[in-house]
Amino acid sequence: MRTLKAFLPPAVGGCLASVLLTSVLVAAEGRQRAGTVVVASEPEAESEALVLEDDGLDASCQVLVPCGGLPLGMLWWEADYLLWWAKGMEIPPLVTGGTTGVLGTSPVLYGDDQILDEARSGFRVGLGSWLDCGRCFGVEGDYWMLGEATDHFRAESNAQGSPALFRPFFNINPRDEAGEFAPPAREDAEIVSSPGVLAGSVVVDSYSDLQGAGIRWRRQLCCQSACDTCADACGCQHALARSSRLDLLVGYRFVQLKEGLAVNEALASLLSAPDQGQFAINDSFQTANRFHGADLGVTWRRRCGPWLLDVLGKLSLGGVEQTVRIAGQTVISGSAADNGTYAGGLLAQSTNINVYRRNVFAMVPELGINLGYQLAPWLTAKVGYSFLYWSRVVRPGDQIDLDVNPDLLPPPDGFAGAERPRFEFRDADFWAQGLRVGLEGRW
Repeated sequence: MRTLKAFLPPAVGGCLASVLLTSVLVAAEGRQRAGTVVVASEPEAESEALVLEDDGLDASCQVLVPCGGLPLGMLWWEADYLLWWAKGMEIPPLVTGGTTGVLGTSPVLYGDDQILDEARSGFRVGLGSWLDCGRCFGVEGDYWMLGEATDHFRAESNAQGSPALFRPFFNINPRDEAGEFAPPAREDAEIVSSPGVLAGSVVVDSYSDLQGAGIRWRRQLCCQSACDTCADACGCQHALARSSRLDLLVGYRFVQLKEGLAVNEALASLLSAPDQGQFAINDSFQTANRFHGADLGVTWRRRCGPWLLDVLGKLSLGGVEQTVRIAGQTVISGSAADNGTYAGGLLAQSTNINVYRRNVFAMVPELGINLGYQLAPWLTAKVGYSFLYWSRVVRPGDQIDLDVNPDLLPPPDGFAGAERPRFEFRDADFWAQGLRVGLEGRW
């Protein structure tokens, strides 16, 4: 007995669907005509009938179409391992060295670069079912996620405050040693460590999470099939099924991108009283993007014997709920005065600390291609490539404002000048792409 999968035009409405190609032929008197029920033996009451379609092909290419119940291929599942790369996050200069730490004359130790752009692993699972025996209408859903990408940076001095470390900013309200306003605005830096003055450390941590899901209605647009013969190495002739199929996809898509960046300082004064003390300073920037939209696309499958090729193209249009959370805190202890916990760090101050939300329109197109090999009538191994684009997202690095009014730095001691840093939504695009390896099963 020889079994192959092929596609054959159904009898209703011109609908073209895939069917099970089987050469279970019992020696009988003559060939059966189209629409004749073929019975190998006396069936039980609940057995399926198999309708033999005669399409003018060789007997080894005749197709048995199962009707009733759930024949092979009515349900399918997919499980893939993902190895993807995503667009990195742009961040401003966050830590400098040198003697002054001022941008333009001091080396940048961390920042002014892209982070979170390394490869990451993930998975995708899918499940679907045809709703009619002719496999013209179906429904499918999937969920996928990438493992969390993280980045960590740490710089610290020794107990004597060496080497010197700084956090750069643009001082919009500079003052002289007497506390008088001393324009113009200029590049400046907060001291993290300085020999004989301050010992300390600075740590920058960031993360990125990406996941998505969808549910779609599937409608066959067209298909074609044929059955050829080919010879093996021994010269024996075998039937070879060839088919192609184009389906329309319409549904709902959800994609979520959550990211964060935090800067933490631990400082200890090396000066004597009344200037002694310890300082813990924190700036935190977190973003969340949640896309909800309508999904429209097509998928094309080409099969040649045990080999198959899948091509996917989709476009989702909808809204993105963008959320930005900015927080900052300074804890002072061991000081002759001003001990306590204060709102505000360095780049997160009362002028931009808050939770901000808005909804914007965005599009999320996706392209994919897979090459598969049928390991068994019900199991196929596949390897492929996927590309996902997202037109509008907010990311933590874009929400950092380096303009600072030092009058706002804790502890509070009067305020004059512009309110900086400030917040405003800054959009960026985003993409993720990579390889997928997995299995597809049908039953």
